[in-house]
Amino acid sequence: MAMMKPMIAKHPAARRRRRGRRTGETGLPVRTLSLLPTLMTLGNLICGFAAIHFAMRAVHAPAAPVMALDAGLLRMPLFELMLPSFLSVGAGLILLGMVFDMFDGLLARVTRSTTNFGGQLDSLADVVTFGVAPATLMVALMMNKLAGDAILPSPISASFLGRLTWLSAALYVAFTAIRLARFNVEHAKADFDHHTFHGIPSPGAACVMAAMILCHDQPDLGIASQSIVYALPVMAVAMALLMVSRIHYRRFHRTYFLGRKPFSHIITLVIVLAVFWLYKAPVLLLLVMWYAASGPVFHLLRLYRQRTARDTLTVATEEPRSVRKGA
Repeated sequence: MAMMKPMIAKHPAARRRRRGRRTGETGLPVRTLSLLPTLMTLGNLICGFAAIHFAMRAVHAPAAPVMALDAGLLRMPLFELMLPSFLSVGAGLILLGMVFDMFDGLLARVTRSTTNFGGQLDSLADVVTFGVAPATLMVALMMNKLAGDAILPSPISASFLGRLTWLSAALYVAFTAIRLARFNVEHAKADFDHHTFHGIPSPGAACVMAAMILCHDQPDLGIASQSIVYALPVMAVAMALLMVSRIHYRRFHRTYFLGRKPFSHIITLVIVLAVFWLYKAPVLLLLVMWYAASGPVFHLLRLYRQRTARDTLTVATEEPRSVRKGA
């Protein structure tokens, strides 16, 4: 009997059961968790919840600055300068959630603790932080700035435009959930491409929405600030459609930071960082808008090159036929 114990321990079924207890992939209870990646994912989720909280505060106190209501908690002039309103604080929390979202995957890969449980928890957190929170901030901003306007967003608004603007926010939330569910299904396949995204990733779409809200609170933008209010519903619909599209997007860190880069790439990066230090919100908006537009632009270029290659091949195959007919 003593000889049987090592053989039973090494049986493949026993190894699968032990692995199932760790990962939850076999239907067994999840008994252990990877601490650091899980904490990062929960930090992402809490950032989304906090952003929704500040959106609610902006609705109830639209004209009050952050420092006036929370002077006991925040006595930082630099904080007030960068995030002058509750809406800006909410947008900043979405960006902070992106940092948590980036590091939870990185830590999971470094510690070799990538699990199905972690992937599902990450998607749930992303729905809140990159789906519900940006849409709630958009509705709160429009309710503040368009209080006397007929297009005040509401599902029961008397105005068609009011219902339509609210529907754009609801569409953004729904398509974020669909995009994340599709990613989970495709990520489980063996031939999944880890170098590109199909559709703009939900953090990228949320960053566009957050950057527009941050730009709106900049005092020196003038009429452009009011234009952002009317552009937000259109941008929400555009981001929603891009999320569920099949347009390829490059992974940002792989494309611009990992691997060997030319010397000009480093010079460009330093210049961008210097300009960002001077004009944070406008430069952030330009960068994320460029990333959002890069997918459709490169997609159209790819289609144009494929069509040109087909036309060239057609001409090359038809020329010998015409020569033979002439002969």
